[in-house]
Amino acid sequence: MAASAATLAVGGLLAGCATNEAPKAENQGGGEQRTWDKETDVLILGAGGAGMCASYEATQAGAKALILEKAESFGGTSIRSGGIIQASGTAAQKKLTSYQEDTAEKHAQYYLEEGESTLDEELVKDMTAGSAGHIEWLESLGLEFTNVTGSAHVPMADESNYADRIHGTAVGASGMFTAVHDAAEKSGVEFMYNTEATQLIVENGKVVGAEAISEGKTITIKANKGVIIATSSIDHNQEMSKALSPNQYYDNANSICAAAPTNTGDGIRMAAAIGGQLTHFGGVIDLTGKTSAGINRQTPLMPCFFVNKYGRRFACEDTTYALTSRELWREMTKTNHACYTICGPNAVMTKEKLDEMVASGKAFTGATMQELAAQIDVDGENLQATLDQWNKDITESGKDRQFDRATGLEVIEGPYYAFEEGFMNLGSIGGLKITLNCEVVNTQGEVIPGLYAAGMASAGWVGPFYPGSGTALLGAIHWGRKAGKVVSAL
Repeated sequence: MAASAATLAVGGLLAGCATNEAPKAENQGGGEQRTWDKETDVLILGAGGAGMCASYEATQAGAKALILEKAESFGGTSIRSGGIIQASGTAAQKKLTSYQEDTAEKHAQYYLEEGESTLDEELVKDMTAGSAGHIEWLESLGLEFTNVTGSAHVPMADESNYADRIHGTAVGASGMFTAVHDAAEKSGVEFMYNTEATQLIVENGKVVGAEAISEGKTITIKANKGVIIATSSIDHNQEMSKALSPNQYYDNANSICAAAPTNTGDGIRMAAAIGGQLTHFGGVIDLTGKTSAGINRQTPLMPCFFVNKYGRRFACEDTTYALTSRELWREMTKTNHACYTICGPNAVMTKEKLDEMVASGKAFTGATMQELAAQIDVDGENLQATLDQWNKDITESGKDRQFDRATGLEVIEGPYYAFEEGFMNLGSIGGLKITLNCEVVNTQGEVIPGLYAAGMASAGWVGPFYPGSGTALLGAIHWGRKAGKVVSAL
């Protein structure tokens, strides 16, 4: 959807949202002086990873920073994540992997190729250029990176730009973002919990603060330097998802969304109400059903294949998980039929586990493909032909000649099993268009003075499918820290 059309679509939703009245009228001078309930230098909406990083950098630069958080505690989706971050050219990467000469340029190129020519090249290159420094910063907060893995392969990316870049710690997301929170609090950041920002306040064309509801009362907060939106994307907002992201809308209706329940697109909606441009919607962060396909390059996919209602394969099953999920979703919605994983007793699940799934109604089994096909309502002749082609290719060449799969290349024999594929959703992709300095851009391509965005509330640096674990946290930390530095310097 074009940015202007997307903004209009969201604009049409605002009238129905109780906390989204028309934006504050601009003060053109000569009117009554506004009374503020609170005042700060940098006002940040959202205490997830991006918001806390922004607040820390703002206070480190000598500015006052205040975070408004709708939930009762900090962390957002960041603290619910895997706690891993992508980075290139780090000491940990050199110590723990064979990739001794990785560069930010290769990292950026890999992301851009995965982005299918849709991403903002400047944003991507800026983010990867900062990645190694973010690892060093987290280490300065007491974190130790103990493992580095790599994303599963993607057909459209040049393997010469690949490296193991997914950095993890022993303390996970909770330990990581507790450390960030504690550093921010120690630096003087003020946190206001159970406080929901409801609209931006604009005077003379500039965002000068925000209105919020705290303890049942409406309050206004003045931001002397700027407002940073760090409220993530539209994860749990079905109205906005229906207008902007059919895949997210489908996932919310049919699967579990594990993003923070407070991620309802508040900041994006407020910015759109004053003309903020929306961009790069449509993609999602989905994990693939029961196979855990494409989690990383170190975890091979079991011997299996996906089939559609016609009993035919339609995608490479072991690409990075969000790409595999996208292909599954497209096939399911195109055919209006479930897709199934077909496997034998040599799957990663034991035969006993598979039989338990059958007994509980979560899987199907058959001695022949025709018998299995009848149970899952797919074309039996095609299903048999698909199996025959798979086994022939593996036997003759050891390769997947149809989709060039890299793992799980074993002959599949009976008894045969099938289970319906599905998703676990970790959130939506898409947000506000930003400049290299995190400034929010309006639908005319002009910067909105005083308004900034970071993390998954911003867009252009990730998509159209999620390129691999650790990307969202890299974006949260990079754009959060950068926004805090930029705004505090004003």
